Amino acid sequence: MQRLYILITILVLTASCSQFSNSITSKAWHNANARFNSLIIARENMKQAEKDLFDKRVENYSSLMTIYLPIDSIKSQAVATNLKEVIEKTSLIAERHSNSKYLGEAYILLGKARLLKEDFLNAIEVFKYINSTQSNENDKHSALVWLMRAYTEEKDYDTALKVAEVLRTLDLNKENTRDFYLTKAYLHQRREEFAISAAIAEEAIKLVPKGEQKARIHFAIGQMYDMIGQPAKAIPHFQAVAQNRPNYDMEFYARMNTLLDEAASRRGSTAGVQENFKKMLVDRKNSDLKDKIYFTMGSLEVKKQNYPKAIEYFNASLKNSKGNSTQNAYTYLELAELHYNQLGKYDLASMYYDSTLTALPKTSSDYERIAKRAISLADFVKYQKVLIVEDSLQRLAGMNPTALDKTLERIIKQKEDDERKMQELAQKIVSQNSLPVERISDKDPEFKRWILYDPLVMSKNKSDFQQIWGNRPLDDNWRRKDKEAGSISFKVERGVVGQEPNKQAPKISPEEIKKQQEQKELLALESKKKELYEKIPTTPEKLIVSKRKQEEALYQLGKIYKFQFNEPDNATETFLNLLSRFPNTVHEVEVLYLLTLLSDNQASSPYRKTLIEKYPASTYARQLLRGKVEITSDTESKASTVYSQAFNLYSNKSYESALKLAEDGLITYTGTSIEDKFAMLRIFLFAKTEQKEAYKQALNEFIQGYPSSALLGRAKELMAVLDKK
Repeated sequence: MQRLYILITILVLTASCSQFSNSITSKAWHNANARFNSLIIARENMKQAEKDLFDKRVENYSSLMTIYLPIDSIKSQAVATNLKEVIEKTSLIAERHSNSKYLGEAYILLGKARLLKEDFLNAIEVFKYINSTQSNENDKHSALVWLMRAYTEEKDYDTALKVAEVLRTLDLNKENTRDFYLTKAYLHQRREEFAISAAIAEEAIKLVPKGEQKARIHFAIGQMYDMIGQPAKAIPHFQAVAQNRPNYDMEFYARMNTLLDEAASRRGSTAGVQENFKKMLVDRKNSDLKDKIYFTMGSLEVKKQNYPKAIEYFNASLKNSKGNSTQNAYTYLELAELHYNQLGKYDLASMYYDSTLTALPKTSSDYERIAKRAISLADFVKYQKVLIVEDSLQRLAGMNPTALDKTLERIIKQKEDDERKMQELAQKIVSQNSLPVERISDKDPEFKRWILYDPLVMSKNKSDFQQIWGNRPLDDNWRRKDKEAGSISFKVERGVVGQEPNKQAPKISPEEIKKQQEQKELLALESKKKELYEKIPTTPEKLIVSKRKQEEALYQLGKIYKFQFNEPDNATETFLNLLSRFPNTVHEVEVLYLLTLLSDNQASSPYRKTLIEKYPASTYARQLLRGKVEITSDTESKASTVYSQAFNLYSNKSYESALKLAEDGLITYTGTSIEDKFAMLRIFLFAKTEQKEAYKQALNEFIQGYPSSALLGRAKELMAVLDKK
């Protein structure tokens, strides 16, 4: 009987501890188990994961610092064990202790762990679930804050703003208010709304405890005020960095930014600021940071428009680099931007952009923009050189032989000097970016890379070798034109090496050596003159080719100005130069269209009028007309009738009449549903009337102008056949 009572008691107690029971006993039991068996472990693991990610972060103080550390699943691999433990323990609470008061906190930890793993979809679902099922208001508010963070990381900024609007109306506790402000500041920072972000972050930072994280936020706010041109507001934040236990690098950069902002605020002499920088240079604590100090000094000189001094400081930064490739990348970038924007030296800017890409990590937010600029600039320099070279060659073609010979000698010498200077500069850039850390020092400023590791020097030496010796195979006795095959090996095998008669080489006097050297130089000069002379357009055919190169170069330069550099004035000037120098250019249709788009008032643009009058059936003319004519069912009906008439003429081999009707229909019924059919019929008719250039141009225009047409496949097939021919 006693055993029965014990069994009944155990069953009652077990039933009362069910997670689906709301009894006091059940809740107390599940609260204790949830807290001590799982939640404490999950909290500690999340805390440790966040601490490790923060401590192991790599900051780039030269670029904008984000309010929060950006989430990166690759970097989160370092804390994968902690996150796994968080997910397992919080999932255990959800499965076994669903009536616990700690369930909401467990779900929040679960969502944060998913977020740090960059599992945005599941994280968002978890935060939504908390908001819709939990009764604890603080847990619901915290979930909404993290939901806004998740949408921000996913770059769904509009939805994140909607969540922010909901949170703005709620009564948040101190912790959630702080997180809400920080997350909203982070959201606006990601949207590049720096003024709003800085203002919100200033409110948030009042609730952040003293420490390195607070120092980091102060630094970010100061940077954002600098970006919107308010250095006076940035100074207090940079000064506050030192008061919040920052690491040495952050404090160092904050001091430098403070000096820069003080100089900008005074708008006067910056001599005192530069003196402070020089004091920092001789401070032993900054021995590894000289490159950053020189970089900042150079940036200050750029603001003063003292460009030669800025270049001097940037070069000093590269010389004092201690293997910091990221810092080198931004130094090269400043040099590239300086030569491109202020000095207009595009060839040097192109070299510095290339060096930037060599040193800049591909994960950098600036990498894609810089890569596009580097490619565009390389093309720009190429076409600009074509213009200069062809102009020079055309001028040479008009000279008399005597003057031409002297000019060619002068050009060759100047070219060699220019190549030597460019090589020296390129070598300097490459060596600054490639030297081992231990070899870069004030004791070894003239260090040269080993010749076999330097492609620039190797290329030049190879060219010099070929000019003297010609193309020689890479084998033994390469100096001999006629060699006795295997003569040396036979002598070695038979043991007769050294038994030949002792033939003493004739002595050559210094005068003879000098004479031979002069003869070689003269032969090399004559060879170069001959090579250059062959490029001069001395015949009408060569002149046509030369001018065609210039025509294409001007066209490409105009497009680069418009589409890549976004410089409409330079684009307009280049296109007008093209039309002036080459009135019958093959690019006239497109250039007129682009000039129309570049005009302030497109409707009254003279280029628009010329395009429509001269090339009414072109895709570009129809593009300008499209949308200007109202399309009705009556218009569609008339278009179908005209198309049928044109097609019947085509079927009856009346190609000339069909072509005229098709072109008229294409112009009159631009914007109708069968416009592409008119265009395709016109292509067929060009083929039948053997108008090859018009046929090719019409095919190109069709592929560009009707990307969604059902006839596009047919047009591409025709183009493929044309390319093969």
